[in-house]
Amino acid sequence: MALLINFASAVILNGQTREGSLKSEVETSRSAGKKATPDERIGQLEAQVAAMQQQIEELKKLLTAVSQAAAAKPEAATPTAEPKYAETARAENAPAAQQKPELGVNVGSARLTPYGSVYFNAFTNSGGTNNADVPLFATPAGRGGTGASLRQTRFGVRLEGARAGNANLSAVVEADFFGGFPSVGIGENFGVVRLRLANVRLAWEKTSLTLGQDWSVFAPASPTSLAAAAIPQMAAAGNNWARLPQIKAETKLGKFVTMQAAVAAPQSGDSATNAAFFLQPNSGSASRVPYFQGRVSIADSNVLDTKKPGSIAISGHYGRSRVFTGSSGVKNDSDSVGIALDWNLPLHDRLILTGEAFTGRNLAGFQGGIFQGLNAEFAYRNGNTLVPGGVRAIGTRGGWAQLGFTPDAFRDRLTIYGSLGLDDPRNEDLVTFVPRDVRTRNFAAAIEAIYKFTPQFSAGIEFRRFRTDWTLSGRQNSNHVNLAAVYSF
Repeated sequence: MALLINFASAVILNGQTREGSLKSEVETSRSAGKKATPDERIGQLEAQVAAMQQQIEELKKLLTAVSQAAAAKPEAATPTAEPKYAETARAENAPAAQQKPELGVNVGSARLTPYGSVYFNAFTNSGGTNNADVPLFATPAGRGGTGASLRQTRFGVRLEGARAGNANLSAVVEADFFGGFPSVGIGENFGVVRLRLANVRLAWEKTSLTLGQDWSVFAPASPTSLAAAAIPQMAAAGNNWARLPQIKAETKLGKFVTMQAAVAAPQSGDSATNAAFFLQPNSGSASRVPYFQGRVSIADSNVLDTKKPGSIAISGHYGRSRVFTGSSGVKNDSDSVGIALDWNLPLHDRLILTGEAFTGRNLAGFQGGIFQGLNAEFAYRNGNTLVPGGVRAIGTRGGWAQLGFTPDAFRDRLTIYGSLGLDDPRNEDLVTFVPRDVRTRNFAAAIEAIYKFTPQFSAGIEFRRFRTDWTLSGRQNSNHVNLAAVYSF
């Protein structure tokens, strides 16, 4: 560009010099008293036009030469200040080693970010279980088998950064493929989509309000496991859990205490299994009483000087079920109640203890009572005689505990977990007028090793043993081995 400017200046000066010379000649002739004839004036104009055409041709040649040089070597151009969008484009084209690409798009003032985890699980069972890939208890019927599944894979989107008045507004929608199987012969590989989370959250400085489907306030803790993700490990063996449509409020009291309260849709665990599309009320919904739940937790960011966070909390639950029996539809109401204590305690910078203990009745909606909430054929003993007693809420108690250890090796990428779980319903609540084979006790033990290759990719192997007692079939055992790999983004 500098060459072009200099050359153009030289051409213009040359033209000006020629024009000046021509003018000088005219003025000299005039000063000599000679008057130019019309033919002389035309000749002078033609000379000026020819000179200008020559200048234009020289400029064209120069522009062509400079353009070719610039195309061959753009760095030769004189540096100029770049706008900010050019810097952004250069950053977006930078190698992955220089910057981490970000997923998501801007939606107005908010950011919409996709996320997910791809789960691969290869498994084998030594005996019958209620579910092959994520078993809950051992069964007297059925046989062991080997298989593989990806239906625990989950995907979601998260919206953050929006505002609603003085509150930060966020939302999340998450689903997996654990919603069952289509009725085809190869349907085991066609996992049906299942809604996990779908909620909107308004957050102020110390208070938040959540509307939608979210984790239950009652008994929210679960063990760590790559083998059991769609259904948490130790479910029906001491781990009560649920994701419920709810309105949940949360507030912080000082630095350490957090309180939660929720009004949730009743989930009593006895919905009609043949209702493929049209929703029909379960016994909890038939009572027209929602679930009421609350939780108080105490948390610290540095427990026992380990520089790791920990917490301990107590939570409670209340609801109701309504069952109609007999030809006249006699109404039977049974309360659903529960209380739970959960903890997350780092005992050492490499050792952490988590767990939960509970007691209650009619907790099948949380898979408590080994997935048994009501005994519609309850009978009590009068001497040696069984007397029908109507509908009975099944009482139960139990819990789970998990110890996690990260050895000082493998650059802190390996963690070993050991877990125990127990759900022990009250035997007297399980008595039926006509003897039936129901579950009276479910014990599970697991050991798992998880290796984190990268922050996004982990693999592990888990061994879990179930020991389930039945009223007629007696004790049933089954071993479950699961090889898992998970990639998260």
